Amino acid sequence: MKNIFIIGTGKCGETFLNKVLKKDRTIDSYDESRPLLQSYYKFIRYNKLKVDEAPLFLNIKKTITNFNKKKKIYLESSSFLSFHAKDLVNKFNSKIIVLLRNPNDVCKDLQESGWYKNKYYKSNDNSVLGYQGISTKFSNKHHNFSRLAPKGKLFLRWNKLNPLAKSKWYWDEVNTRLIKDLKKINKKNYMIVRIEDLKFEKYVEICNWLKIKPILSKIQLKFLRNIQQIKNIKIKDRDKKILGSYKSKFEKKFYPENFR
Repeated sequence: MKNIFIIGTGKCGETFLNKVLKKDRTIDSYDESRPLLQSYYKFIRYNKLKVDEAPLFLNIKKTITNFNKKKKIYLESSSFLSFHAKDLVNKFNSKIIVLLRNPNDVCKDLQESGWYKNKYYKSNDNSVLGYQGISTKFSNKHHNFSRLAPKGKLFLRWNKLNPLAKSKWYWDEVNTRLIKDLKKINKKNYMIVRIEDLKFEKYVEICNWLKIKPILSKIQLKFLRNIQQIKNIKIKDRDKKILGSYKSKFEKKFYPENFR
């Protein structure tokens, strides 16, 4: 099976890279094609609930098979599959591109999207988070599953944090668990890319790794970046202080510039 998955926290350039790679005519793609289904299983996997995951993988297998029959490489970008990298490789021999973006930028984007705007409610800190009614319409029902929260003693402290600090926890939690899972996967099956480094040379490197031909020129790639607005966000000093209040070892490893 020929298939590629772009995963990450969300707001880190998955959609942009999808658009870049699908310029190749041998590739056909989706961007978060099954948000409710995938976010549901993201919630289950994160909280270690004993729910059968066969429907998720059957759906993915059918989609890959249908595209491969058309002699197309299936490409999907989805932040909801970030806890399933190992499964995708083991079941479908997938190529996984893990996208990272500076947490300051991700968290500001999440804040603007309404993430963690209101406090969550639980009567038992050790319980898995119940339905919070986050969604505002049918098309974003998946928000009820995708906006994760910790459990145990951390929940009470986390729930009092500023939305930006909560988002920083989310960024760190997803990426830390994702990288941990990658250690159980053959290195030939995944590549870690900082979206800030996705210039022409990195684009060519990714194409060579995927064994596809680079279609875009340096100018075309730059033009697409400008349209997609892949850039650093100007962070106010007040917000920097809030974001810095949640310390992250993962951040220090991949974004040491935030500590200078």
